[in-house]
Amino acid sequence: MIGEFVKSLVSKDLLEGNIEFLGYILDELEKIKRLYDIRISGQLQSFLFEMGRSDGGLIGDSFIQLYRPSWRVRTHLLFQAEFLSQMQEAGHYEFLNRPFVLAWVSETQYYFIQTLKGDDAVYHYDSNVESVVKTEWDLRGLLKMLMCANSGDIKAGAVGDLLEI
Repeated sequence: MIGEFVKSLVSKDLLEGNIEFLGYILDELEKIKRLYDIRISGQLQSFLFEMGRSDGGLIGDSFIQLYRPSWRVRTHLLFQAEFLSQMQEAGHYEFLNRPFVLAWVSETQYYFIQTLKGDDAVYHYDSNVESVVKTEWDLRGLLKMLMCANSGDIKAGAVGDLLEI
């Protein structure tokens, strides 16, 4: 069954296609919360619940590293820790409210949320110039933007897992 979060992102025409979305069950969300030391609520909870493992190929793992099948829990944790370290070294302490990177573009552009704030706002960190800005998007808006950047090129959906060892 397709949830409300996915329905708010995807056109009815695409939903009628053969796209399979995969998310996490509530028990797994609790494990992710503890393992990554983040707060899961609002749009992040809906996203992870409905499409946290796979978006069916709408955006893909080139933008959303959570979907990379070759990444295991260790790689995901190291990636999030390295991001946190870069932010600290750049002095961006005001953005370290349990950040969680959702999209990584061109290996230098990080899109993240501050999970302690619980406001669904998306922030952009450019590691080339070490700057952070609050974007115009919430999580839903970021995903729509990434779908547009993918130019509607639906590929076979990659399936990632934040908990797989």
